Amino acid sequence: MLKKLTRPINKIFYSFGYNIVPNHTIIPRTDGKNWAELLNIQTIIDIGSNEGQFIKEINALLPGKKIFSFEPISSCYSKLLENTKGINVTAYNMGLSDVAGTAEINISNNFVSSSILEMAELHKSSYPESHFVKKDTIKLGKLDEILKNEELKENILIKMDVQGYEEKVILGGPKTFAKASALIIESIFEAFYEGQWLFDDLYQYFTQHGFKFMGFSDQVNSKKTGIPLYADSIFIKKELVPKIL
Repeated sequence: MLKKLTRPINKIFYSFGYNIVPNHTIIPRTDGKNWAELLNIQTIIDIGSNEGQFIKEINALLPGKKIFSFEPISSCYSKLLENTKGINVTAYNMGLSDVAGTAEINISNNFVSSSILEMAELHKSSYPESHFVKKDTIKLGKLDEILKNEELKENILIKMDVQGYEEKVILGGPKTFAKASALIIESIFEAFYEGQWLFDDLYQYFTQHGFKFMGFSDQVNSKKTGIPLYADSIFIKKELVPKIL
């Protein structure tokens, strides 16, 4: 009930350009150990951290684990640092891609819809309050290069929420993704950004690279028609699936 009551409040804040912490839970608590605990996750890579919402959630669930965080927008990055004080986080004020360098990012009115890609008509019509208001220059790097000298203790969980830029992030980090035990990826069913990978593309790539799709968490439906628009997709390394059933 609390979730249903607070989501409209979130939307009101978003319409004025403020980003408050979402109240959804990607990994729900269970009577026994949940799937992340059963996989004995030791390292978390959070790609697209915003203000640290997922970091706080996963640290409450798996306290003390090493977290690597990537957030390109400076204002969000500053709040991320404030919100994650006392948590074992190494944070990078940069985005990830298949090349290193810089890029222009479109900053949205609600920050959470900001993307290097241009916004598609479905996004504009579904969430008019998320329109782009300015552009910023951000630093880009390749995931494999950035983490190549870091100690990544097994098992690894990667969470990715990059507003349509999934393909480029994956192409810049194939070795790191291959090491992961589990993935949580925000997945769109119809394009919200021009040229983005959809769920179909993510499903095809990861199932061909040793992962099994296990379902969705926190699915969001169209306010107009009720059809699902996007959700967090969960992929688990195939040989590890028996551990979580």
